[in-house]
Amino acid sequence: MDEKLNPKDRVLLMREEGEGNKLQVVKGIDKKGKIDAIDPLKAKPNDFLIIDRHADPIENFFRNFFNQFKNPSHIGFYAVTVEMLDKVLTLTEKELEKFRINPKNFLNQTKGESQSVPKQNEIINPQTEEMKPHAPKTDEPKTDFRQFDTNRIPESEYQKYGIKPEAIKDELNAMSHGYKSPHLLDITPNIDGVECPMKARLSLEEQPDGSLKFVPHPYQHQVDLDKPFQGIIIPDDVKENLLATGNGGRVVELEPNIPGEKVPSLISIDKLTNRLEAVPADRLTVSQNLKGTELTPEQQQALKEGKKVLVEGMTSRNTIGTDHPKKFDAYVQFNAAKGGYDFTYDGLNRNRYQQSNKEKRLSPVEPTKVRIPQNLLGVNLNEKQQNALREGKTTYVQGMVKDGKGEPFNAYVKVNHEKGKLDFFKWDPDRARKQSAHVKPAEESKTQVAVNSHGKTNEATKYAKEPLKQGQQRPTEAQDTRQKQQQGLKKPVRKSSGQRI
Repeated sequence: MDEKLNPKDRVLLMREEGEGNKLQVVKGIDKKGKIDAIDPLKAKPNDFLIIDRHADPIENFFRNFFNQFKNPSHIGFYAVTVEMLDKVLTLTEKELEKFRINPKNFLNQTKGESQSVPKQNEIINPQTEEMKPHAPKTDEPKTDFRQFDTNRIPESEYQKYGIKPEAIKDELNAMSHGYKSPHLLDITPNIDGVECPMKARLSLEEQPDGSLKFVPHPYQHQVDLDKPFQGIIIPDDVKENLLATGNGGRVVELEPNIPGEKVPSLISIDKLTNRLEAVPADRLTVSQNLKGTELTPEQQQALKEGKKVLVEGMTSRNTIGTDHPKKFDAYVQFNAAKGGYDFTYDGLNRNRYQQSNKEKRLSPVEPTKVRIPQNLLGVNLNEKQQNALREGKTTYVQGMVKDGKGEPFNAYVKVNHEKGKLDFFKWDPDRARKQSAHVKPAEESKTQVAVNSHGKTNEATKYAKEPLKQGQQRPTEAQDTRQKQQQGLKKPVRKSSGQRI
């Protein structure tokens, strides 16, 4: 690719499924099926596969990809504009899903199939997918779409539901990526000339003329499990599971399209609307790795069947890839209403990993490198002293200046690798039992530093006005004479003894 990248060009990114894995720019695929990918920040213009303007390279890539991988669901692909590359690396899991593309649907689109009709072989990965809007008659999730341009929503649609664009700005952003509105909205649809106020989630649906219309998902006070759902009466055991957990707990054979045509599905309750949602079981794929834990084939199969599965030793999302990962156990179950997993902890010991997590947080860190100076507080260190510090030994340094009044003092010096600095001691820490974390001079300089730096005195120094010299414990005879002369010049001031009238 010789031309310069356009900021609006969409390029192909990929990552191995499993939280903590990094996004990479797709360059191509070799004959052995190995994907050639590179860090987005290191990629050059000719490293990118452009999605919009170069259909042939992208199509060839996906065809080779499916030829080499029998079960490619462990790899996720994302279509991101060039101007978004520096931002996409910081997106959350949910935000990133807005850019996911389905390779099978991409190939189908190149054959001229309609993008607005859901495909029968689309796959939902519950580790990352959120449910997309439903067509009014099918309740089936869309898992591949182009971002909607909300400017294509006619003004009449807003008027129809009594809402204003500026009032649902954040909701529109989510809906433009194919999601239902994240919250319930107050709408007032006009039905046969009668306004009917209600709460509902909204989604968008593209019309044949290219315009968009709102699809309401009304709130109901409680879920009705007694009426038929997609052609069947819900079995009693599934009802009990739905009321207890919000999920059906097993595969149910629905008849959503043609009576008698069974579609094995998982069903759950949308907790915002109290309505049932369904996902065909054959569209669900379970990743082998869940939050850093390898799932057994039995666990994967149980999750596909809608069962609740105990998964131990998972890692909290915010700590994956860090030095102190936080472990936890949970019961995991697929939720068809949100296209992801529910995590529950009933009966589990939430403190099981508390000690282990604490020990990891308190584990010693690697020593910090400390630069050994040639000059320390005004004293040039000789080669022997420098080598001693490099080897972690203590060295005695005389004549350093850091007592507040420019008077030199002596101290033992040793490297503190934990804090990345030099420590000073009044004693030799290699021989003493206790060490001091503060800067302290040697014994002969103790009085000097106490008087000069901290203003402390004893009987011998209480009248001292001049700084003490190195090793000096009390004022000299000359200093003492000058101090007494100065004391004699100060005559006491007598108070007036006047009489009160």
